[in-house]
Amino acid sequence: MDFDFDLIKKTVGVAGAVIAAASGGVTLSGKLGWGWFDRPILEWSAEHFKISDGMIEDGFKVVVARQKLRDDCEVTGFTVEIRDSDFVVFPATPSVTKFSGPASDKIDRFGYYVFIQEMDVHKVAVGEATLLGQVKYKCPEGQKIVTYPDHENLKFIIEGM
Repeated sequence: MDFDFDLIKKTVGVAGAVIAAASGGVTLSGKLGWGWFDRPILEWSAEHFKISDGMIEDGFKVVVARQKLRDDCEVTGFTVEIRDSDFVVFPATPSVTKFSGPASDKIDRFGYYVFIQEMDVHKVAVGEATLLGQVKYKCPEGQKIVTYPDHENLKFIIEGM
Protein backbone atom coordinates (compact mmCIF):
# COMPACT_ATOMS: atom_id res chain seq x y z
CA MET A 1 0.00 0.00 0.00
CA ASP A 2 1.59 3.25 -1.14
CA PHE A 3 0.84 6.55 0.50
CA ASP A 4 0.92 9.67 -1.57
CA PHE A 5 2.45 12.02 1.00
CA ASP A 6 2.29 14.96 -1.38
CA LEU A 7 -1.48 14.50 -1.74
CA ILE A 8 -1.90 14.18 2.04
CA LYS A 9 0.16 17.35 2.66
CA LYS A 10 -1.86 19.26 0.04
CA THR A 11 -5.16 18.07 1.50
CA VAL A 12 -4.14 19.02 5.04
CA GLY A 13 -2.85 22.38 3.78
CA VAL A 14 -6.09 23.15 1.95
CA ALA A 15 -8.19 22.11 4.97
CA GLY A 16 -6.07 24.32 7.23
CA ALA A 17 -6.39 27.25 4.85
CA VAL A 18 -10.19 26.87 4.68
CA ILE A 19 -10.49 26.77 8.48
CA ALA A 20 -8.17 29.78 8.87
CA ALA A 21 -10.09 31.76 6.24
CA ALA A 22 -13.45 30.98 7.85
CA SER A 23 -12.17 31.87 11.31
CA GLY A 24 -10.57 35.07 10.03
CA GLY A 25 -13.76 36.03 8.20
CA VAL A 26 -15.84 35.65 11.36
CA THR A 27 -13.32 37.69 13.36
CA LEU A 28 -13.06 40.41 10.73
CA SER A 29 -16.81 40.71 10.26
CA GLY A 30 -17.28 41.04 14.01
CA LYS A 31 -14.62 43.75 14.27
CA LEU A 32 -16.13 45.67 11.36
CA GLY A 33 -19.66 45.33 12.77
CA TRP A 34 -20.89 43.34 9.78
CA GLY A 35 -21.84 40.22 11.65
CA TRP A 36 -24.18 39.41 14.48
CA PHE A 37 -21.84 36.86 15.99
CA ASP A 38 -21.28 38.50 19.36
CA ARG A 39 -23.05 41.82 19.08
CA PRO A 40 -24.75 42.76 22.35
CA ILE A 41 -28.48 43.42 22.24
CA LEU A 42 -28.36 46.17 24.85
CA GLU A 43 -26.20 47.82 27.45
CA TRP A 44 -27.65 48.35 30.91
CA SER A 45 -27.23 51.79 32.47
CA ALA A 46 -27.26 50.56 36.06
CA GLU A 47 -26.37 53.99 37.42
CA HIS A 48 -29.96 54.99 36.51
CA PHE A 49 -31.64 51.97 38.14
CA LYS A 50 -33.88 52.65 41.16
CA ILE A 51 -35.85 50.30 43.39
CA SER A 52 -38.07 51.52 46.18
CA ASP A 53 -37.80 50.18 49.70
CA GLY A 54 -41.09 49.08 51.18
CA MET A 55 -43.41 46.69 52.91
CA ILE A 56 -43.20 43.14 51.64
CA GLU A 57 -46.90 42.89 50.77
CA ASP A 58 -47.01 46.22 48.86
CA GLY A 59 -44.52 45.46 46.10
CA PHE A 60 -41.63 47.59 44.94
CA LYS A 61 -41.38 50.25 42.25
CA VAL A 62 -38.53 49.58 39.82
CA VAL A 63 -36.93 51.87 37.24
CA VAL A 64 -34.40 50.31 34.88
CA ALA A 65 -32.39 51.92 32.12
CA ARG A 66 -30.76 50.61 29.01
CA GLN A 67 -29.37 51.57 25.67
CA LYS A 68 -30.86 49.27 23.06
CA LEU A 69 -28.25 48.43 20.42
CA ARG A 70 -30.13 46.07 18.10
CA ASP A 71 -33.56 45.93 16.48
CA ASP A 72 -33.31 42.39 15.11
CA CYS A 73 -34.10 40.51 18.33
CA GLU A 74 -37.57 39.85 19.73
CA VAL A 75 -38.27 39.63 23.46
CA THR A 76 -39.66 36.18 24.23
CA GLY A 77 -39.59 36.26 28.01
CA PHE A 78 -38.98 38.42 31.05
CA THR A 79 -38.56 37.13 34.59
CA VAL A 80 -37.58 38.72 37.87
CA GLU A 81 -36.56 37.24 41.19
CA ILE A 82 -35.73 38.66 44.59
CA ARG A 83 -32.77 37.48 46.65
CA ASP A 84 -33.53 38.24 50.30
CA SER A 85 -31.16 39.09 53.14
CA ASP A 86 -30.66 35.36 53.82
CA PHE A 87 -29.59 34.92 50.14
CA VAL A 88 -32.69 32.85 49.35
CA VAL A 89 -34.05 33.54 45.86
CA PHE A 90 -37.81 33.87 45.36
CA PRO A 91 -39.74 34.21 42.11
CA ALA A 92 -41.44 37.57 41.74
CA THR A 93 -44.14 38.91 39.46
CA PRO A 94 -43.47 42.04 37.39
CA SER A 95 -46.34 44.32 36.38
CA VAL A 96 -45.12 44.09 32.75
CA THR A 97 -44.13 41.11 30.63
CA LYS A 98 -42.24 42.82 27.79
CA PHE A 99 -40.40 46.00 27.03
CA SER A 100 -40.17 47.42 23.57
CA GLY A 101 -38.67 50.33 21.76
CA PRO A 102 -36.32 51.04 18.91
CA ALA A 103 -32.56 50.81 19.06
CA SER A 104 -30.97 54.19 19.66
CA ASP A 105 -27.93 55.88 21.10
CA LYS A 106 -30.01 57.26 23.99
CA ILE A 107 -30.57 55.73 27.40
CA ASP A 108 -34.15 54.50 27.68
CA ARG A 109 -35.71 54.37 31.17
CA PHE A 110 -38.82 52.41 32.01
CA GLY A 111 -40.58 51.44 35.18
CA TYR A 112 -42.70 48.68 36.58
CA TYR A 113 -43.75 47.19 39.90
CA VAL A 114 -42.52 43.87 41.19
CA PHE A 115 -44.45 41.76 43.69
CA ILE A 116 -43.34 38.82 45.78
CA GLN A 117 -45.68 35.92 45.17
CA GLU A 118 -48.31 35.65 47.90
CA MET A 119 -47.36 32.09 48.85
CA ASP A 120 -43.77 33.27 49.58
CA VAL A 121 -44.48 36.51 51.50
CA HIS A 122 -44.10 34.86 54.93
CA LYS A 123 -40.87 33.06 53.90
CA VAL A 124 -38.89 36.10 52.75
CA ALA A 125 -36.35 37.52 55.21
CA VAL A 126 -36.67 41.25 55.80
CA GLY A 127 -33.68 43.52 55.30
CA GLU A 128 -31.49 44.19 52.28
CA ALA A 129 -32.57 42.38 49.13
CA THR A 130 -31.40 42.30 45.53
CA LEU A 131 -33.50 42.35 42.37
CA LEU A 132 -32.46 39.82 39.73
CA GLY A 133 -33.81 39.93 36.19
CA GLN A 134 -33.54 38.06 32.92
CA VAL A 135 -34.72 39.03 29.47
CA LYS A 136 -34.88 36.29 26.84
CA TYR A 137 -34.52 37.21 23.18
CA LYS A 138 -34.96 35.40 19.89
CA CYS A 139 -32.24 36.69 17.59
CA PRO A 140 -31.12 35.67 14.09
CA GLU A 141 -28.25 33.73 15.68
CA GLY A 142 -30.54 31.98 18.19
CA GLN A 143 -31.82 32.51 21.72
CA LYS A 144 -29.94 34.93 23.94
CA ILE A 145 -30.44 35.73 27.59
CA VAL A 146 -29.50 39.10 29.05
CA THR A 147 -29.39 39.41 32.85
CA TYR A 148 -29.58 42.49 35.00
CA PRO A 149 -26.12 43.73 35.96
CA ASP A 150 -24.56 43.17 39.36
CA HIS A 151 -24.86 46.72 40.69
CA GLU A 152 -25.48 48.46 44.00
CA ASN A 153 -28.60 50.14 42.56
CA LEU A 154 -30.35 46.76 42.40
CA LYS A 155 -30.37 46.54 46.20
CA PHE A 156 -33.35 47.64 48.28
CA ILE A 157 -34.85 47.14 51.74
CA ILE A 158 -37.74 44.78 52.40
CA GLU A 159 -39.70 45.78 55.49
CA GLY A 160 -41.85 43.28 57.40
CA MET A 161 -45.61 43.31 57.81
